[in-house]
Amino acid sequence: MAAIILAGGLSSRMGADKSRLAIDGTGILQLLVKRFGEAMGRVIVVVRPDQQPPVLVRSDDGTVAASWHETRTERLTIAQDIYPGVGPLGGLHAGLAASPDDENFVLACDMPFAEPRLAVFILSRLAGRDAAVPMPARGPEPLYAAYRKSCLPTIESSIEAGRLRVREALRDLNVVYVPEEEMRPLDPDLRSFRNINTPEDYREALRIMRSS
Repeated sequence: MAAIILAGGLSSRMGADKSRLAIDGTGILQLLVKRFGEAMGRVIVVVRPDQQPPVLVRSDDGTVAASWHETRTERLTIAQDIYPGVGPLGGLHAGLAASPDDENFVLACDMPFAEPRLAVFILSRLAGRDAAVPMPARGPEPLYAAYRKSCLPTIESSIEAGRLRVREALRDLNVVYVPEEEMRPLDPDLRSFRNINTPEDYREALRIMRSS
């Protein structure tokens, strides 16, 4: 199985490339590559065709993250969007296309508290389904979810039809939704779903990391 990390977003609300942010002295992307690589063995990072890979980044507290290139191993693949400019659905498509594995876990690069144990549990719910998607109280989380590579034709058809919301593509797939009560034993505060969209979110993530 593989972890697919979507790192090609435009980060418009953040005002800076989120894949270059640092937290706890390490780049968030590097942290996720290490954490999910250890749990799943293979990691695929999806970027835009025009995107420069992160190298050295500095957090707002002055710490410098490790070089992106130091995380490279034979089990790390950098994939580019095949359908650029169509949002997360395009990243999901590119990641699944690049993956040699049938079962894949997809997450965004701005989720510093993502818990691999929860991801492995969600993957275990795939049996007989195309996708397994968490369903906390606030609604489905399709960008922290498990997908089979066999979803590719459906996702591609959705993109070509101009239906670019991930939730729309899910309507054409056989999906199991994982309820909140099944996830809390592995992630009591459901921090895995906390992402960073704005500078305020980033400062709050730094605060949480320092206090934990």
